[in-house]
Parts: sequence; C-alpha cells; structure tokens
Amino acid sequence: MDSTSGFGELSDIDRSELQMAYGACVADIELFTRQQWWAGAYALVIYALLLAGVHQLVDPITEGGVRHWVLVVITWAICLYGLLAIKRMQISIVVGRRRLDRVRAHFGRAFQEIWSIARPREDIHRMLYGVMVLGAVLVTWMALDKAYAVSLPLSGPTPLP
Repeated sequence: MDSTSGFGELSDIDRSELQMAYGACVADIELFTRQQWWAGAYALVIYALLLAGVHQLVDPITEGGVRHWVLVVITWAICLYGLLAIKRMQISIVVGRRRLDRVRAHFGRAFQEIWSIARPREDIHRMLYGVMVLGAVLVTWMALDKAYAVSLPLSGPTPLP
C-alpha cells in the first residue's frame, strides 16, 4: 500500500488493520453471495417436493377439501421467505461493498488507477428473485391444474377430437 493517497502517513498498525478490514469485507461478501445461491437452491428443492405433494395428495375426482390450497399457501410462504432472505443478504453485500470502498480509499494511486477500470454490475440477486417467483407460479399452476384442470392461457394449435 502506498501512503501517498492523500490521507497522510499510515502507521504499520493502520496498514495491518486496513488489510484485516479488507479481508473481512471480501469474506463477508463471498459468504452472503454464496448464501443467496443456497437460498435459491433450497427453494427449488422445496418446490420440487411440493410438486411431488401435488401429485400425491391432490385427487381431482374425490377432491372436496383444501389440500391444493394448503400446498399453494405453503408455496407462496416459501417464495416470500426466500425473497426476503435474498434481499437481506443483498443489503449485507451492499454494506460490505461500501466498507470496501472506504478501505480502498486509503490505498495508493497505482491501486486506484487499476481499480477505476469499469466493470459490469453484479445483479445476480434479481435473477434469483425471478427463479423464486417463477417456481412459485409453476407450483401454483400445477396444483390448480390438478385440482380444477386449469390450463395455461397459451395460444397454439388445439388438438382434434
């Protein structure tokens, strides 16, 4: 690290603390990103289990109960919980990035020049939001289709009788 960044001379203790802070922030961001992926993967596994439940528990011939609605409510509860978990982790990632920016402000000119090269935004959490919602919509549709023979409003050729 270069001490000519405009913040005066850094002591050895300051340098080691900045290195520790940098390492801790990077580790936190990595952990929260990994947890976002795990939340999405767990939601997909639960959706698959709910689909198995739809095929095992919902019988359109004898269905007079509310089993399919219970499965739909569970599906959307999982979806909302997953979305909130991913959002909370995203907030932690943003906080970690802000901390990194503060630590990097103390680095030298050479580092600042290299770091100033533009890079694309990392918005993977938005893709995970979409996967969560799409999975919940599909499970809901499958449950209602099994119980009430609700088909998707897709235009296409109709089968001949």
